[in-house]
Amino acid sequence: MAAACGLDDAAAAPARPVPVDAASWDARVAGYPADLGYLARGAARRLDPDLVLPGVRSMVVAAVSYATAAPGAEALPPGHVFVSRHAWCLDYHRTVGERMERLAAAIAGATGARTRWYVDTGPVPEKAWAAAAGLGFVGRNGLLIHPRLGSFAFLGAVLTDAEVEGRTPVPDGCGSCRACADACPARALPRPYELDASRCAAFLNAACRSPVSADLLPGLASNLYGCDLCQDACPWNRRADRPAREEFRPLPGLHLPAVADVLALGEEGVRALFAPTAGHRRDPRLVLDVASRLAGGV
Repeated sequence: MAAACGLDDAAAAPARPVPVDAASWDARVAGYPADLGYLARGAARRLDPDLVLPGVRSMVVAAVSYATAAPGAEALPPGHVFVSRHAWCLDYHRTVGERMERLAAAIAGATGARTRWYVDTGPVPEKAWAAAAGLGFVGRNGLLIHPRLGSFAFLGAVLTDAEVEGRTPVPDGCGSCRACADACPARALPRPYELDASRCAAFLNAACRSPVSADLLPGLASNLYGCDLCQDACPWNRRADRPAREEFRPLPGLHLPAVADVLALGEEGVRALFAPTAGHRRDPRLVLDVASRLAGGV
């Protein structure tokens, strides 16, 4: 069913018990930056799927790889900056959302059950549910690692009141490896499975609504939007499948752009550049601020 919907894999878990307990969730998000406060405000719905779909019995989580053959930050020429793979392509909320909508419809059609689907937009801790469903394991860097697809995979979830058979959980696959932590220029992975979001480049240049402070700027390395360095270093990604779908290929101007070209765009040009992507909500003034401050060091 997943393959027919354009997805690479899918697995299910019973809606109870929820794979994240309230105490650990509260402790984790308490230290997050203010711009991630929605995680605390929406905790009740995230930790009780019955508040999202009354009578829910199963959580189906699906993965679709966005890996391509396009080189990553390791190929950056001098004077160029990096845009994360998840934002250099068409907006995954739409492209993966279309697939999840088909999956939800297929489940409803096969079972007569009610469904509700999300792709990174709803009150669903997708990574925890994916691990509980046996889709993969949560790695040292906090990302879901699929044994075949690695971590360059978008996740979507379908809540349903149908009973869907699950599979055996995937054991932890990180062991003593610390490649992701060693690759992080911001040292945002101080302990295994713990992310310091306030230092992470993927937060600072993508989700943070204020300019990056001078003391944290070196942690951006050459990242204009997002950061893939911890994933690039992961051994699981080096041997992962790369379906290389057309919709996840880099759009013009977003693959290793010259920082001078980004600065020359101005606010309207940056807005147009990111308009088709998941970065379309980013204030172009903040993009240009990062670009201007990186310009002297790339």
